Amino acid sequence: MQKKPSENTTIVNMRAKDGLTSGIHQSLKNPAGKIRSSPPYVTSDNIWHGRLGNQMFKYASILGISRKQGRTMFIERGTDLEKTFKINYIYTNESIEKWSVIREKDPVAFDKRLMKLPRNDTRIYGFLQSFLYFADVVDEVRTEFTFHDSVANEAATILRDIYIKYNVSTTVGVHVRRGDFLSDYGQYWGYGVPKKSYFTKAFSIFKSKFPERRIVFLVASDDLPWCSKHLHSNDVIVLPPASAAVHLAVLTSCDHMIISGGTFGWWSGWLSNGYVIYFSGYMGNGTRLGKTLTISTYYPLLWVGLGN
Repeated sequence: MQKKPSENTTIVNMRAKDGLTSGIHQSLKNPAGKIRSSPPYVTSDNIWHGRLGNQMFKYASILGISRKQGRTMFIERGTDLEKTFKINYIYTNESIEKWSVIREKDPVAFDKRLMKLPRNDTRIYGFLQSFLYFADVVDEVRTEFTFHDSVANEAATILRDIYIKYNVSTTVGVHVRRGDFLSDYGQYWGYGVPKKSYFTKAFSIFKSKFPERRIVFLVASDDLPWCSKHLHSNDVIVLPPASAAVHLAVLTSCDHMIISGGTFGWWSGWLSNGYVIYFSGYMGNGTRLGKTLTISTYYPLLWVGLGN
């Protein structure tokens, strides 16, 4: 039997505050505005664990899981996602603590159990880092990850200035993740950080692939001094300081991507929807994360792995 949301359930329409047409589960209300019965809910039990890229995986994966099973999805308010994108499914439900919790088996592997959940309201604890969760709702995911106008406009200004100054015909985004991956914590889990040689080889591949075009490589990183020192070139531009949201908007607007590791870089590649090169040593063989990583369910088939 389908359950009814509690009377203290609040449905929040983020588009309404931007003056846009409502787009959030109008089917949950009847013409009188009363909340009526809906399919079982599914949400993340750890949406706050991790930054923007991690939250994107959870949101996209739960969206895919909900569509596969005819469920209603939502996430809690106040996340980086809400501040970055015009996402639709943001609710507050005070009865959530009573719902059952299902944990994913491994953090970087597709867990097929989650595609057939019990028919009660459910919280999923996990990072859900596989594109297979949302493979059937790709277009909807791309729509959900539409940047807020303020973010998109700031990114557009950066890109316009670069196109004018450098007479660009092709842009390749470059995401360089270092920072916490080099910490004791990062090394404990097995995160790999590419050397200069990885980026040099990736640059050469794009120059060979598009020999007649004026290519510019746009670099975003959590270690800009390293990038300025080791990736310096006339066709390499280190992006000016900006929020993570703006840098993501710039990278996803590029024609192609080069990524090192991490979920932020992954989504830069996926949303750019071009030719993507990824660092094949992101999670080392035999490391804590490397043991659970399944390449075929983490990286899309057409992406190209490259080592140092």
